[in-house]
Amino acid sequence: MAERHDIVIVGAGHNGLTAGCYLAKAGMDVCLIEKNDSVGGGVLSGEYIAPGFVTDHCSTIHVLAQLSPTIKDDDLGLKKDYGFEYIYPKVQMCIHFLDGTTLSIYNTLEETCQEIAKYSEKDAQAYRKFQEWAAGGVGMIVQGFYAPPPSFGTFAGMMDSGPEMRELLRATMMSCEDVIDEWFENDKVKIALTRWISEIMVDPSTKGTGIMVFVMLGTAHMGQGAGMPKGGSGSLSKAEEAYLKDHGATIHLNSEAVRYIVEDGKCTGVITKDGKEIYADQAVISGLHLKQVFPHMVPEGSVPEDFQKKVDRLKSSDFSCFQQSVALHEPPKWIADSPQLNEAFIVEFAPNTLDEYKQYFFNIKRGIPAHFPLISVSTIHDPSRAPEGKHIMYFYEYAPYDLRDGGSEKWREIKEDYAEEVMNFLRKYTTNMGPENIIGKWSCSPVELEEHDPAMVHGDFAQLGSFLEQNLGNRPIPGYNYTTPIDKLFICGPGCHPGSGVSCGGRAAAMAVLEALGKDIDDI
Repeated sequence: MAERHDIVIVGAGHNGLTAGCYLAKAGMDVCLIEKNDSVGGGVLSGEYIAPGFVTDHCSTIHVLAQLSPTIKDDDLGLKKDYGFEYIYPKVQMCIHFLDGTTLSIYNTLEETCQEIAKYSEKDAQAYRKFQEWAAGGVGMIVQGFYAPPPSFGTFAGMMDSGPEMRELLRATMMSCEDVIDEWFENDKVKIALTRWISEIMVDPSTKGTGIMVFVMLGTAHMGQGAGMPKGGSGSLSKAEEAYLKDHGATIHLNSEAVRYIVEDGKCTGVITKDGKEIYADQAVISGLHLKQVFPHMVPEGSVPEDFQKKVDRLKSSDFSCFQQSVALHEPPKWIADSPQLNEAFIVEFAPNTLDEYKQYFFNIKRGIPAHFPLISVSTIHDPSRAPEGKHIMYFYEYAPYDLRDGGSEKWREIKEDYAEEVMNFLRKYTTNMGPENIIGKWSCSPVELEEHDPAMVHGDFAQLGSFLEQNLGNRPIPGYNYTTPIDKLFICGPGCHPGSGVSCGGRAAAMAVLEALGKDIDDI
């Protein structure tokens, strides 16, 4: 028997959940369809290693969500009513260079400047000036992440309003590397700052990524910094799931949408793999990758030929990632004499020189991996995620989806050996990472990440690269931020504005739907 709802959302990942919450808050009957056996997509946690050890499947650090009304203003009551909570480590990131030196980014400006001054007093002063300059435009840029964006032309016109804003506009055309080169002189300072920015999964030398310097660094000292969800990254998804259920939403797990129902140019529902028809009276929202939907999930001829060409030319991020988590008896004991390594939210390894650093990204884009992992021992800050006295260590490092020797399928052959290589890398910088300290392991290759969530085409959790031609008002396609050529078929997800990362960006998708229905999000 067919079902009928006001809103049908395909994909109960973070963005779909967030959009659904706001639409349910507006009094609509919302239905979410999810292929997997739990909600969350890339914002998911579980006991993958052993009972009592909670690790994250993909995201572990929430940066932009901190400035979203969803979190900042708690306008869904996730914190007040559902117990959702962030932990804010003071040392946000500690860069560990291969020579044993470190440089830490704090959530406070002054302490970060003191760290930079260890390498260059001039750069420390420049960092203060940079933050002052960035503050003039970052508020406007970042606040625009939680609402449908203007067209890129309108955005450029808004930025062309004075000397400082024109400088910010100029920076959007540059690479992250170019912007940092203009402000700083010390190689290790440059590496540390761009290492953080490269978390958008793009080579820092890529032109048109300069705006991310302001998004990542310009927000580093706003509020308490990036947050770690208590109980695991998936705690946010669970809180949103509870909100939806309390507001009458229907969530179908283990249910895969395979076809959108299009009648007279209007999307009226979806068909699932088991043949169920689920109709939407108001709108259908797709959280899938555009290349999954068009042309495969809509009737032939549903969209103009030029739109399909624009979908076909969309590009993935520069690289994917390899993840693993390890259950430990005790946390790492670092050889380097740096207390921040034991306090940091995340530790990121990096080469000693800019030449080696640039070569690292060059190689990854050409299928040649190298080990410079990000490490987070979440239980230092949140002991609830492991049995008493035990620990969880999360590994994450950039990796090519297609290996130069063997392509993507090679991952199935080398995964376990690759995971052990990462452990062996860490053992060179610690004293207690031998087998006797390891309780269990879990790992996920780029190919397995895509299998877990097929919307992460090529293992790209951002769905699309954050290149200027497909970012801001251009994301995913100019003129189609949350809409499609098919009436009543909307899109959301990391492939839409604001893009990669945990940002509660589904709020903007909900705004677009509400606007089309003649409603205002501020009135719900």
